[in-house]
Parts: sequence; C-alpha cells; structure tokens
Amino acid sequence: MRMTPLHDFFEKAGARFQERNGVETVTAVSTPEIEYGLVRDAVALSDASYMQVFRIPEAGAVDILDPLLAGNVARTRFGRLLHTFLADDEGFLAADCYVANNDDEFLLICESIVDDSAVRHLFMESGREAGMEDLTETYAMLSLDGYKAWAVAKEVFGADILGLPYLSVENCTFGGEKVRLFRSGKTSEFGYLILVPCGKAAELAAVLATAVEKQGGGLCGAAIHNDLRLEGRFFNIFSEGAVVRDPLSLGLQWMIDFDKPAFRGGEAIRQRRADGVRKKIVGVRVAPGQALAQGMSLFDGGEEAGQVVTACMSHVLGCRMGLALLNAEVAYASLRFHLGAANGPEVTAIAMPPIMPKSLSVKLDEM
Repeated sequence: MRMTPLHDFFEKAGARFQERNGVETVTAVSTPEIEYGLVRDAVALSDASYMQVFRIPEAGAVDILDPLLAGNVARTRFGRLLHTFLADDEGFLAADCYVANNDDEFLLICESIVDDSAVRHLFMESGREAGMEDLTETYAMLSLDGYKAWAVAKEVFGADILGLPYLSVENCTFGGEKVRLFRSGKTSEFGYLILVPCGKAAELAAVLATAVEKQGGGLCGAAIHNDLRLEGRFFNIFSEGAVVRDPLSLGLQWMIDFDKPAFRGGEAIRQRRADGVRKKIVGVRVAPGQALAQGMSLFDGGEEAGQVVTACMSHVLGCRMGLALLNAEVAYASLRFHLGAANGPEVTAIAMPPIMPKSLSVKLDEM
C-alpha cells in the first residue's frame, strides 16, 4: 500500500486512515458535522496525496495524453486545466483527471477507482519515452477548500492568487521550492490543490494549518468531501462513478470531445451513444427523518424505475438526499417515486445542485 507522505502530520491531529485502491487515505479528523461546517462556513485543509500525479514535457504531452483521455488535450490553453476522464478499453470509467498546461510542462492529476499501481503503470508505459515523470511518491498534494480558502491561499502565496480563474494553475514558491497551485475544488466553495515536494510537505501543511485556524477553520478528511461533492453536484468518481461507471448515464458528455478520432474506450462509448442512453442520473430527496441509502430501489407506480447510487445528509436541506440511476423516460426533476416498494415512502426528484454556496457572495476582484 502506498503511504501518504503527510501521515505523521495528520496522525498527530487525530486523523483516521483507510486504504482505498491501494493508497492510504486520510478519511476523517473530526466528526462529519464539524468538518462539513468548516468547509461551508470557514475553510478546511485536507490531504489529497491519494491522487496520482504525472509530469510530461510540453513537446510530447499532446501526443501521449490525447489518445488516452476523453477530452481534447491539444485545446487546453496555457495556464488552464482540462477536466476529463480516463476510461478502460470497454469505455467505463477508470479515473477522473485534471490536465494542466503549465509553462513548459503538462501535469496530469488523477483520482482513480482502479488499483493505484495499474494507473501509474499505464501512464508511464505510454509516456516514458516522451519524458513523462511519475511525481506520485516524490510530491504531496494538499487540498484547501471552503468559503474562506482564498484568504488562506492569499496569506501563504500572495495576493496574485486572487486573480486566478476557476480551473487554472499558478507556479508559486515555498521554502525555496517550486509549488504548483491549482484553483479547482469540488465542494462548490473556493478550492485549491497544492502540489509540493515531499521534503517541504509537512512544513507547508503546518503553515497552512496555522493560517486556516486564523480563519476559524481546521483539518478534515476525504469522507466529508463525498457529501460536499454530492450536495454541490460535483461528479465523484468514488461514489456514483464507482457504482455506475458509464460516463453517458452519469451525464459526463461534457468531458468528452466526440470530434477526436480516437481515445481509450472511445469506440465503446460511441456505440452506446448511438444505441441510446437508457439510464440517467437524477437528484432525489426524502422527507426529514426518512432513510435514503445506496442500493435502495425506486418505484414508479408498480414498476421498479431505478436505484439510489449514492446518498448523504444535506445539512442545508435538513434531510437525506442523493443520486438515483433511473430509466431515462422518468429521469426528470419534480417527478415523485416510492422507496423500496410501490407503496413505500415518497421520494422526489430534484434539480441539482439544491444549495447556494456562500462562496458566490465573495467578490475576489474587490479584495
């Protein structure tokens, strides 16, 4: 199992760890309620070192990455991130990916649902001759998320970060070392990923943690990010992605460039698209106090219409909410279903996301 380089730092804070796809992951530091509140009302620092990270020189990046990934790497502008995915040969999801066009390099950041070593083997076998480097074990990744995340990033890296648009990359320095800062995030609040050499990782984490505390924030783990992504309707490969796996049913067509002549799994995806998508994802909620969990069936009249694929407690709605994979003809917001049986509790399909994040009230250009 690959260990996080920030194990000692988070262990001292009382973190709990779990293995996921061959990687040690910081699951939680406090309670879900506390960690949720940190992100929505202040800022939280997390360990994202479970991600796989690769660097490839600009000259060979497009030739290597474009045939593997569903999105169009060649059209990714300087200083920006492409959000796309890696599929397997059958066109089912293997990894959720960011591609960053950063000066004289391209950086590839992956969240995978296949074994850690298999993803790294695939990219290194494809890109080694083009100069691809595996940064996964020599760098750590920190995640800064929340309503006040921008204030922490500004204090540590300078005011220039306020001008970064969403899905962009900036080169910073810390302790004399080059650090890559990605404005990204999947919580619907401000978010930054910070790629730092392992030798400076604990030191940077301590500096960030101090700045986070000044803003009323704290540390959190990966588990609460599942709830935050769901509530904000950001795709989560570890939840609905791992259950459904078909990018078309998941509504990930926006990650695909169908004009590309080929990409890994593309032929199978195109065939399923031509055959017609029969299942679609839709948001659902239940009444306060009502149960909702992965695997529960939804009924339309006397017929089973689909199943819940992921669920969480929405502290904004005050009830359980989730995503259901439904027959395409009934996968629409505002329709009502029954849970577990034809006469079961009522479930309502809802438009996603059902929340308004506090970060939308912040005007960084006026800071």
